[in-house]
Amino acid sequence: MIENNICLLTDSYKVTHHYFYPKGTEKIYSYLESRVGAEFNKTILYGLQYIIKKYLEGSVVTQEKIDEADKLISAHIGEGIFNKDGWEYILDEYDGKLPIEIKAVAEGTPVDVSNVLMTVENTDRKSYWLVNYLESLLLQVWYPSTVATLSAEVRKLSNFYLDVTGSQKDNLDFMLHDFGYRGATSTESSMLCGSAHLLSFSGTDTIPALTIPENYYNDSNLYGFSVQATEHSVMTSLGPEGEFDQIMNVIDNAREGILSIVIDSYDYRNFLIEAGKSGSELNEAILNFLDGEGNKVVFRPDSGEPVSTTIDCLNLLSQGFGSHLTDKGYKVFDLNIGLLWGDGLNYHKIRDILFAMKSNGWAAQNIIFGMGGGLHSSLTRDTQRNAFKCSAQLRDGVWHDIFKNPLDSSKKSKTGRFKLINENNSFKTVPIDSYGVDYLQTVFKNGDLLIEDTFGEIKSRALMYSNFGR
Repeated sequence: MIENNICLLTDSYKVTHHYFYPKGTEKIYSYLESRVGAEFNKTILYGLQYIIKKYLEGSVVTQEKIDEADKLISAHIGEGIFNKDGWEYILDEYDGKLPIEIKAVAEGTPVDVSNVLMTVENTDRKSYWLVNYLESLLLQVWYPSTVATLSAEVRKLSNFYLDVTGSQKDNLDFMLHDFGYRGATSTESSMLCGSAHLLSFSGTDTIPALTIPENYYNDSNLYGFSVQATEHSVMTSLGPEGEFDQIMNVIDNAREGILSIVIDSYDYRNFLIEAGKSGSELNEAILNFLDGEGNKVVFRPDSGEPVSTTIDCLNLLSQGFGSHLTDKGYKVFDLNIGLLWGDGLNYHKIRDILFAMKSNGWAAQNIIFGMGGGLHSSLTRDTQRNAFKCSAQLRDGVWHDIFKNPLDSSKKSKTGRFKLINENNSFKTVPIDSYGVDYLQTVFKNGDLLIEDTFGEIKSRALMYSNFGR
């Protein structure tokens, strides 16, 4: 079968809708929003340019794709259901380019929930059926957008606790590290999710994500970085009796820079006590490594209750390596060491750890976080309550406003056609003929991508939001 056949990139039931719309339908107007009840009060749109360039741009309809889709849908649903004439019209009249206009807020922009993020409208009246046919594909922008939003909120949270504990911000760009490739649902999802994370942070172990800025956002700069680190297959190589021999082997062979060591293969407390014991072979090896210019050792407990284990590790490290106070009275390690917690985290657990550190007199600069499944696979479309709905239809030359209003009022949809304006630094969705500058700009029309942002430009917009504390 043909890969990325646009005729098949939809839900089955949408294939039947071309003959269900009222007679005289000429245009369908639909929109994307994050509905009331989202986990975070703003959503950062990201990933639309990727979707357009990968699936929509250029002549994406061919006779071969149409014939393949007709054959499949005939077997899947029934004979004569697939809109073969409609697709062949697009092929003949537009050389296979989609007669669609997409308007959207600039990617990387944080928009208050319950506001329009994107609108979609057909440009040829014979192709009214195409707008919501594309919903299934276009709505997948929820995923990178939600990841971008989550990472931005974690950066805001981190920034806040760095401020209140008098911490230096040298490591802010690396306070949340992406460990999620192995837990992603696919390599494509890991690329999108990983690149969304890079809008707010620079730490990642998801190498495929590094290709997105250059391949889809016209930006050859490198936005993600990592360090040398161990895992349990390394640390347990010589068994429990040879644990410290293997630790010494790791330190002796480490290159200059940052070294991250997982410490819970057997007993993290015993590990940290030995590491901080003055005169021990391990302590001397760590101190010798730290003598290198710019060298740092990060200790990673990888199991246990996150809050209590974090505080326990900080206290043990302080006993062994010493600490001093920031100008706001919070403890910071004397040496260039740190703690990394990367097991089972989400936004709320990170918040709990940072709050507990502050309550126990620890500066936030002592810790960085790693997130895998919490970043790549624990989010859903309902995290930010993203929805794509039709709000207006043109029939026989007259626009009709439409909406849904179920008993669950949180799912009530908007009605009419819109523009997105900014009043007093807050976005507001208003009727399309209202006064004010429209922040929805045409990014795609009739097969052409009209606005191409660089990844750096999008990152700058996201950072303007996430660099402010809570």
